[in-house]
Amino acid sequence: MKIDLKIIKNDADYSQALARVEELVDLDPADSTPEAEELELLSLLINTYEDEMYPVDMPDPVDAIKFRMEQQGLKYKDMVPFFGSKSRVSEVLNRKRGLTLSMIRALHRDLGIPAEVLITDPKKDLPEEIEGVEWIRFPLAEMNKRGWIDFSGSVMAAKERSEEIIRLFFERAQLDMQASPVLFRKSFRSDKSVDEYALTAWYAKALIEQEEVRTETGYDASVVDDDFFSELKRLSFFNEGPLLVREFLSKLGIKLVIVPHLEGTYLDGASFFNYEGIPIIALTLRYDRVDNFWFTLFHELSHLKLHLKDKNDLFFDDLKSTKNLSKIEQEADRFGEEALIPRKAWKAFYSLYITEEDVKQFAQKLRISPAIVAGRIQKERNNFGVFRSLLGQGKVRGLFGM
Repeated sequence: MKIDLKIIKNDADYSQALARVEELVDLDPADSTPEAEELELLSLLINTYEDEMYPVDMPDPVDAIKFRMEQQGLKYKDMVPFFGSKSRVSEVLNRKRGLTLSMIRALHRDLGIPAEVLITDPKKDLPEEIEGVEWIRFPLAEMNKRGWIDFSGSVMAAKERSEEIIRLFFERAQLDMQASPVLFRKSFRSDKSVDEYALTAWYAKALIEQEEVRTETGYDASVVDDDFFSELKRLSFFNEGPLLVREFLSKLGIKLVIVPHLEGTYLDGASFFNYEGIPIIALTLRYDRVDNFWFTLFHELSHLKLHLKDKNDLFFDDLKSTKNLSKIEQEADRFGEEALIPRKAWKAFYSLYITEEDVKQFAQKLRISPAIVAGRIQKERNNFGVFRSLLGQGKVRGLFGM
């Protein structure tokens, strides 16, 4: 008895479909006949209903491991290479400790246990191992303390699951570690030995933070002109200038984020594009001073104007670094300084006999913060003790809730 082909919604539809399938099977229809096509469609409808109503649970991973051990005559001591120690073998097989990705890979590779059984999530694949990445070298303790990751166990336990934790963190950042490994040497300015794992973690956090910043228009590189820098620096005239910068930049399609530096990065600021092609200016406020904020901001914006061309360009800057600077860094230094205080005006003003009142009057004339002038004098003289009271010490982080 032929039935109407429709989605099976209940057991009555299911029973009717099964009965019709039996009839069609008995007929043994030839290929491409109406009956053969009906049989094929009914089979698909029945399978869909059965998958939804009677899903087959995946085997328990511990049971699967024990079954394979029994098959191959393996003892607890034989499992040490897969788990790392006798105590770990006991903890995993007694369900007191979960499997890590490295354990899953070893069990899958050497014992042939299906990865999907060990992962227990049919929607997830076993991620490909990334050669050369030492997951435990990421600063998990510092990241956890700052709330960048959420892990309630001990530091040792976090290190054991470091790959899973960091991969999840990078997923939030939409950062592909397979395509972007820890290789920032060529784009980092520093005289010191930089912890590239900490730098990568900081970069991922900056990508996460920029998601919360909204721009009011698309970015057009032509807006970063002389007028742009002139208008921007005059915001320094106000006590809340750093906060006004974020709004100013967002109206022009540029995102400003503040992400505190991690130990071993020596980082002041960075500039790069996100995956949508939106320029990101990221500052650490490593030194909580008004002058440092503006010099770092203008340095990174100089990279945006002069050097940042596509998503592969990344600039990370320790601005205390002055040795063996690349041509690009020298250009950014010069452009940023000129944009803040024009060379002609500086030559007319600067001397060895400048007073604090002179600094304030010069800043008033240029409509900029006196901290910028004081910071420039310190750099010129290589004397970081002069005019310290004008630098705006402790006046920036609080504006950003730090």
